[in-house]
Amino acid sequence: MVIEEDSASAWQRFEDLRNANTGQFGPTEPAARPPVATGFEITKAMDVLPGTRAPEAATAAPKVTLNEVMVMTRRNNRACPLLPQWVEFHKQLPMPLVAGRTLVAPPPTDGAAWNGTSPMQKRLRLRDQIEWADRFGTLAAAFEFLSALPEEQWHHFSD
Repeated sequence: MVIEEDSASAWQRFEDLRNANTGQFGPTEPAARPPVATGFEITKAMDVLPGTRAPEAATAAPKVTLNEVMVMTRRNNRACPLLPQWVEFHKQLPMPLVAGRTLVAPPPTDGAAWNGTSPMQKRLRLRDQIEWADRFGTLAAAFEFLSALPEEQWHHFSD
């Protein structure tokens, strides 16, 4: 039997299928007990276990963020610390041991590269170092070192 699918016979076939299932569902009945929605229960955060004192970290100074460090380093159109201070900053960055290899933070731009590198490239290298400090847990120390530098120990875009 050939069924034509693009004319009135196709429409009639659709209507037949639609009308064939006219069975009604039974009336809705209330559940015996309300459903338990465990995913939406009200919870209360617990900082420390009852009967114990707060950890020392809870009383420490608020954590500095990567964004806050970058805002501080960009203040007054700064690019990076001057070379002696930058080398000192690099020495303070962690050198973690990963899979038997010592990882070294990105070095500062120094030597002949100092004069051939734009202030923006120097700023980006400093950002790489700050992200390194953040990745290995020494962002607060990096912030402390850089924020202690006087303005005259910074290289600026106008220099």
